[in-house]
Formats: sequence, C-alpha cells, structure tokens
Amino acid sequence: MLLLHFVLVPLIVLPAAGLLRKGHYRDAVIFVSVSLPGYGLWYCIANQRPFIITLFLEKVIKMFI
Repeated sequence: MLLLHFVLVPLIVLPAAGLLRKGHYRDAVIFVSVSLPGYGLWYCIANQRPFIITLFLEKVIKMFI
C-alpha cells in the first residue's frame, strides 16, 4: 500500500509542479483533474475494494429515470 503512494504521488506531483513552474496553469489543472481520479481508482484497488464503474453508472442512470 505504501509502495502505491511512493510510486504514484511523484508521478502526479512532479509533472504538475513542472507545468506550474513553466506557467502552463491550464495544462496543470487538466493534468491534475485527470490524474487524481485515476489515483483514487488505483488506491481502491490497492485496498482490495475495486471501484466497479458499471455499478456507479447504473446508480446514476437510475437516479435520472
């Protein structure tokens, strides 16, 4: 579990910091907004609780019907 944080956090923080340092603020926001949900999905898998997206989509569809 700790290995997940050691691997994924630098893969998200370092490119985002580089983008911010170069002044690419919009790119940094897009990168972080795409990377953090992916990090959350891998975190759930590492905790033996995978996020089943089809069940989530089913709940969303039922909410609108």
